[in-house]
Amino acid sequence: MPNYNLRLLAATGCLLGSAAAMAGSINQADATRFLEQAAWGSDSASLQNCEKLSSISQCLAKQFNYSPSLYPVTAAFPANSSVGCPAGSAKTCFRDNYTQYQNQVEFFNHALTGQDQLRQRVAFALHQILVVSGVKISQPSYFAPYLNVLQENAFGNFRQLLEDITLNPAMGHYLDMVNNNKPSANGKLSSNENYAREVLQLFTIGLYWLNADGSQMLDSQKLPIPTYSQDTIENFALVFTGWTYADPGSASAGKFPNAVNYADPMVLYRNKNGLDQNHDKSAKILLSLSPNGHPVNLPANQDGKTDLKEALDNIFNHPNVGPFIGKQLIQHLVTSNPSSAYVKRVTEAFNSGSSHGFGSGKRGDLQAVIAAILLDQEARGATPAGPEFGRLREPVQLVVNVLKALNAESDGILNEETLPMGQNLFNSPTVFNYYPHEYTVPGLILQGPEFGIASSSQLLTRENFVNTVLFGKIQPDSTSSGTTVDFSQYTNLANTPDVLVNQLNQDFLHGGMPQLMQTQLLAAIESVPANDPKLRAQTALYLVLASGQYQVQR
Repeated sequence: MPNYNLRLLAATGCLLGSAAAMAGSINQADATRFLEQAAWGSDSASLQNCEKLSSISQCLAKQFNYSPSLYPVTAAFPANSSVGCPAGSAKTCFRDNYTQYQNQVEFFNHALTGQDQLRQRVAFALHQILVVSGVKISQPSYFAPYLNVLQENAFGNFRQLLEDITLNPAMGHYLDMVNNNKPSANGKLSSNENYAREVLQLFTIGLYWLNADGSQMLDSQKLPIPTYSQDTIENFALVFTGWTYADPGSASAGKFPNAVNYADPMVLYRNKNGLDQNHDKSAKILLSLSPNGHPVNLPANQDGKTDLKEALDNIFNHPNVGPFIGKQLIQHLVTSNPSSAYVKRVTEAFNSGSSHGFGSGKRGDLQAVIAAILLDQEARGATPAGPEFGRLREPVQLVVNVLKALNAESDGILNEETLPMGQNLFNSPTVFNYYPHEYTVPGLILQGPEFGIASSSQLLTRENFVNTVLFGKIQPDSTSSGTTVDFSQYTNLANTPDVLVNQLNQDFLHGGMPQLMQTQLLAAIESVPANDPKLRAQTALYLVLASGQYQVQR
């Protein structure tokens, strides 16, 4: 069996089927493919739960009804590690309390055992769009409320998500909105522009005007049209002034700046007379809602809460939000290279708030957007529509997909597996995500964002992970109970190699295994003595799970 290099697969058209079928009665292949897109992979239980329903739509509706798996908000550890981890503490004290370790373990346990699989996938996608990083917000107790905002809003309205993220203290600290003061009267101090810049460039509308299908609008000289200017950023920076941490357990602030509190949303500071004296009161010029239109103006002397509401409404109603957010969600869940028609259909769902019978009918309904993505004609069916369709399973997804499929029992200490693959969970290196949203696979014209962190050495790390799972045990240290898998269902088929190949084809490639790969896999199985069925199963599983055909979700 050849070693499948992911870049070679891309170059030969295996990166990213027959015509896709619309959602209807469910067969195993389409159910498996749906669970790859809408969950952290398929195990026997989730597959059976989906297959016994009459349609993918019913399977989707069931996922929409599950309650969110939330992260516990623990007490903050002392700021001084010598106090929080004094001499004689366990050697894992610093890791356990001053890093993202708690949240990482919680994440992997949720992903492996939680019912709300779709909510988790969407929340993780939103985390990669509305980025907060543990590089700056290292205490898990500070970070958990941000993760819960994503979990709770994953099926809600994008406008509410935008407000909740804006007022989340972790975001406030990460992008400097918390304690952002109005400019000084002498002009020597100006308001911080970080959040104003990123909320426009990365979180909502992007740099250039978009058509509904995600393509850039062009001016008369065939150049892209900017959505905003530096002046726009400066005006939004004034909107985001006067907010500080809330007094614990209240919706007020005792002073400006107030004591740190990451558990409650930020609040507008008011003095003893009820005046928001740290909020800028000047008139503000916001976004235009059409390429040649006039910008929206906020009048002078408005209350800080009013300014914030109207500014977020202005952003939310910009025509770019639907294609900008919709396309990225498609890329995170289904395919890195959606067609323009696919993006347009998802944009229409965002704008109308309705799709395939899901949604409230209000603009920005994320349930409608998710339904449009997962029930689209290009996403459904046993096999994808074309050779460019699909996405590389990023390290977190790969690890969980493999473990779920092999019925893993785990203590959740798995970030050590994704780290050498280039993804340190919840510790994005920049506000631009773990990998670039726009990344062209070398030698091709295809987008492949996850390939941005898939170096040759990390490709070998992926294969080593599969090898460890099948031939060893994941156990980071002596305090960990580790992670083990059960592949006895495949061992039981080892003496009928053709049946084993077919089962692996259905379970991991939803029936799309190329004929040449089937032939080579069969030969590899038969080369192992028949009196060693476990080794036969291990060999077959390794060759499938390490192959590019599996590591690229199609």
